[in-house]
Amino acid sequence: MVVVFRFFILLFTVWICTTTAFAVQKLAQNETYSLAFFAPRGEGDPFWGKFIGFMEKATLDFGMELKVHYAEGNLEKMREQIVSEAKSTERADILVFPNFKKGGETFLKIIEEQQIPAFVVNSGFTEEEEVGVPRGKYKHWIGELLPAEEEVGAMLAESLIKEGLRLRSTEKIPQLEMVGITGIVSDYAAIQRTKGLQQVVLNYPEIRLRQIVPANWSDKNAAASFAMLSRRYPNVTLVWSASDVMAQGVIRTAKKRGLTPGKDVLVGGIDWAQAGLQAVRSGEQYVSIGGHFLEGGWAVVLIYDYLSGSDFAKIKLRWRSKMSSVTAPKWETNKKRLAKIQPNFVDFKRYSRFLNPGNTSYDFRLETLFN
Repeated sequence: MVVVFRFFILLFTVWICTTTAFAVQKLAQNETYSLAFFAPRGEGDPFWGKFIGFMEKATLDFGMELKVHYAEGNLEKMREQIVSEAKSTERADILVFPNFKKGGETFLKIIEEQQIPAFVVNSGFTEEEEVGVPRGKYKHWIGELLPAEEEVGAMLAESLIKEGLRLRSTEKIPQLEMVGITGIVSDYAAIQRTKGLQQVVLNYPEIRLRQIVPANWSDKNAAASFAMLSRRYPNVTLVWSASDVMAQGVIRTAKKRGLTPGKDVLVGGIDWAQAGLQAVRSGEQYVSIGGHFLEGGWAVVLIYDYLSGSDFAKIKLRWRSKMSSVTAPKWETNKKRLAKIQPNFVDFKRYSRFLNPGNTSYDFRLETLFN
């Protein structure tokens, strides 16, 4: 047993030394690091467009090259893109992708076979998938940066429920009815956000969660789903939506049914998509929770340090980002802060431990952007 343990320690040491040697060689030759990102949707997607925008700014700050592949919602297309990049003679130094439609383990097997490092973002693995931890079963999976999705789903539910109860107190309604619109049922984000909603509702006997339905992150699907739900449950006043895009579909349907969003029905979403923020500003959407598109930039910081020989593993391998909420009543207070959350306002170099040896950790809080 001792011999086996020593053998694994030796293997890990060799791997670390090899990684460091690679970084030193790159620096000595003044070569540019390259990164390939695999986006699950197409160009112009409200969320992924912002995510890639911050990733582009970060790679520019660090003098890195960025290649972006768009899967257009097709899992097989993403798999083929990853295989093609990993086998290319001009492949990137590292691949970055989400666990899209639970295809993540297939991607990890590819990078393991091709011996190319990879970093997982945005959508992670459930316990049922049994992939283990980064640098474990799949040693070329170097780390992950994900939103605290369950916490976000809970935040959205709390915000809607508290406002709903505040309004109810003046109308003496015995119980509030609520429905949920979630994304693709197999997506990590949809699973975790929904779990947060369900946990919060348990704490409020005054709330009756009628049903949660999937709408595949589509505003059209969400519009159709809410049309069905509002006919089935005509007394629903709270609508929890796992994305701002889907929330817009809900709002459209509510208007068609003669309801006034923000008054007759409270709608909340996630992502800080432009349409969502505009709806919050107008009062049609009560709340939007977001900021996780910044992870595109934060991931590049960790990757740059790893490639430069200042491995983030010394701190941890699994990173979680926090989000913030913006509500309609506090729009004027928050709009100036929101204006600063743009790629050109962020100097990602100041977050690097390799470039700033005095940094003892990574401060990826939204608040750091306002200092």
